[in-house]
Amino acid sequence: MRTLFSLFFTVLLLGACATPPPPQELADARQALQAADRSGASKMAIEEYEVASQALTAGETLVKKGDLESAEKVLAEAIDLAHEAEITACHRSLNLAQKQISQLEAQKELVLKAWREAIADNTATFDLTTEPEPMTPTLLTSYTISEGENLFNIAARRKVYGDALLWPLIYKANRDQIKNPQQIYPGQVLTIPRNVTEEEKEQARITARESTIFAAPTVAPKAP
Repeated sequence: MRTLFSLFFTVLLLGACATPPPPQELADARQALQAADRSGASKMAIEEYEVASQALTAGETLVKKGDLESAEKVLAEAIDLAHEAEITACHRSLNLAQKQISQLEAQKELVLKAWREAIADNTATFDLTTEPEPMTPTLLTSYTISEGENLFNIAARRKVYGDALLWPLIYKANRDQIKNPQQIYPGQVLTIPRNVTEEEKEQARITARESTIFAAPTVAPKAP
């Protein structure tokens, strides 16, 4: 009798432990709904996504109750609904993008039309075949020395000569206040000669090249 009871108890225990696993459709349905969500279905296909979500919930409930046969059918339907929601969301996103592109194209046409009308109303003629002339800087006839400058870099300035090798011209024109080309002071106002011939410029360049004054230029402090 004891042996029979033990056998009966073992059978019941094995039956309780042999609960069948949830159907594969459960995992597939969850993955399908997640894919639909990533595609934007929760925003672009709200109704379709909600129906798929409800089907998944119903399938999960059936699995918990142990009605696996019914659960498989409901979960299979949830998978199909999730795929439909994903496809719908993709189509609607594509349509929205195409609509935005069309609106941008329309705006571009309006801008071009307004530009053409403005050109047509303008009586001035435009010659686009020639390059615009470069702006010529206003050339200085005098220059006030700043801290850290020397004749070499002053001559190199565009509004002076645009050529550092022409510094001898400045030195020669300001011999009354410059005794040593390396000793100039902030605040001094230098004359920049303008009526200079090409021969004089070339001679100044020769002098500058032969000179080693500005090999390692120094700037004197402000005069007391």
